[in-house]
Amino acid sequence: MNPYMSYEAVNTKIISRTGHLLNKNEWNKLLSFNTVEQMTDYLKQQPQIKKILEEFKNDNIHRDSLEAVLGKIKTNEIEDLINYFSGPYKEFIKAMLIDSEITDISLILRKIARGESLEDVNKRFIHSEKYSGISYDKLLSSRSVENFTQNLKDTPYYIGLRNLSNEDAINREFHIEMKLQGVLYTTLLNKAENLNKDDMETAQDIIGFKIDLENIQWIYRAIKYYDISPEEILVYSLEGGKKIKYKKLKNLCYSKTIEEFKQSVTAYLKYDIFKGIADSNTDIGVDYHMFNYLKNKHYNNIGSSIAYFYILGIIIDDLTSITEGIKYNVPREKLMEYLAYRI
Repeated sequence: MNPYMSYEAVNTKIISRTGHLLNKNEWNKLLSFNTVEQMTDYLKQQPQIKKILEEFKNDNIHRDSLEAVLGKIKTNEIEDLINYFSGPYKEFIKAMLIDSEITDISLILRKIARGESLEDVNKRFIHSEKYSGISYDKLLSSRSVENFTQNLKDTPYYIGLRNLSNEDAINREFHIEMKLQGVLYTTLLNKAENLNKDDMETAQDIIGFKIDLENIQWIYRAIKYYDISPEEILVYSLEGGKKIKYKKLKNLCYSKTIEEFKQSVTAYLKYDIFKGIADSNTDIGVDYHMFNYLKNKHYNNIGSSIAYFYILGIIIDDLTSITEGIKYNVPREKLMEYLAYRI
């Protein structure tokens, strides 16, 4: 028995929550709504979401607010499950909260770079107030990108962003995202080394596959849309992949065409990740493959929690896509093409 993890209690809760999240009847109902208000009223009836919605005094919750509500679900779930862990396992689960921390840091940075007001931006925050070590009040006091990066000093994010210019913050958003994601995955993999052997290997397997997918997405975009050198693409790529280690990663970065890149990815992963996915939908393909990689796996260790958090994140992204689809009157069949969870 693992003294650092209440496995049965965690698994019981996860099975209950996952079963509800992946209920096809619920998803059909969501896809039948014609307005964001209908969707919001329905979500108010869900225990996991009702509590968060009650924090918003204004009943007229617009898309940005609803997106923040959905984002907080994952944060709340991680905070809730942290109580079932101790020692190095608790530290590992806490590291999963870095994802929501990065979302809020990126939000503030974008607004500062574009000269937009930071008033009420805190209402869109999804980070954990309980476990975050970042001073968001200090970040919100920033008056320039340079000031913002200086206010990140003594945090894990500072080194990757310290030379950031205002122009970079506006024109190189995806590059910045990769730098911040690097902090997340480096921390997770470092924390995983303190778990027992079986749990460590499972964590490395799941996180490594996620890193592979993140790199595939990044390199695809870099080759297709950005005018940057292979050397720079490699610099922004993530370390720690499961199947795509450094040599293969470098080969992908130096692909001369998108077709060559796709062929190499297929060879490295041993299956065609791009099959049936339109070029414009490559990002959705990443979530789709991550979802399929995890949905039928049955872990008897820390893997159940990691898989749950990743699946929950994908479902939240899909709920956000449904909200956008409803807002812009996207036909149901077309909207379903943008979802990782296929009914």
